[in-house]
Amino acid sequence: MNKFLLTVAALICGITMQAQFGVKGGLNFSNFRGDASDDFNVVTNWHLGVVYESEITNFLSVQPELLYSVMGAEINDNKVKLGYFSVPVMLKIYPTEGFNIQLGPQFGMLINESDNFKSFESNTFDFGLAAGLEFFLTNNLFIQARYYSGSKKVSDNVDIKNTAVTASIGLMF
Repeated sequence: MNKFLLTVAALICGITMQAQFGVKGGLNFSNFRGDASDDFNVVTNWHLGVVYESEITNFLSVQPELLYSVMGAEINDNKVKLGYFSVPVMLKIYPTEGFNIQLGPQFGMLINESDNFKSFESNTFDFGLAAGLEFFLTNNLFIQARYYSGSKKVSDNVDIKNTAVTASIGLMF
């Protein structure tokens, strides 16, 4: 299996025509969904991190990201904050130059949580799918919007999962 993964990675690196690093940051409009989510409301948080876009063809690229992302919700005027080290891996399709559609998995590792959520005994791993749109304002400056839907319970004690709409601005180098 390891040889197979190394071969696939070598092929992807071998066909890469262009690659760029970048930084991005923005806002998360997050909430919980699930059977126990009726009392929760959207809360605004933030994300910040680095991106690496690797071109596969003229209209297709892969972009892994390393982000610190704060998710959560609000209940009874108390904000629940869950800080994740997130790794989205987005497949980007460029129908036109400077505009792309994105889809891919997102992995998250819980780094910290607000005191008012510790009683829920949070799960440390989060996983879901993200989809979005990106538009380059210049050759290097971009804006981005995504929707994230978690597929893992935030806690085994309650049936809630992360969701978020994110808005980002970033710069490629």
